[in-house]
Amino acid sequence: MRKKLEKAWMKVGKFLFWALVTALCCCLTYMVFVHRHAIIAAIKGEPLPKPPEGKCCHKFCKKK
Repeated sequence: MRKKLEKAWMKVGKFLFWALVTALCCCLTYMVFVHRHAIIAAIKGEPLPKPPEGKCCHKFCKKK
């Protein structure tokens, strides 16, 4: 009985591990896609692009 329980927890652990890896890969892909212009500008040494009108990241917003 104990060995069956250990095997079951190993399966659950593997599932949780792969679910976490998949979620992290999805987040990384999304962040690279969203910030691709800033990444390209940083690699080329160009100035950072301006954010689109109406869509402003808090770092770039100027308080009036």
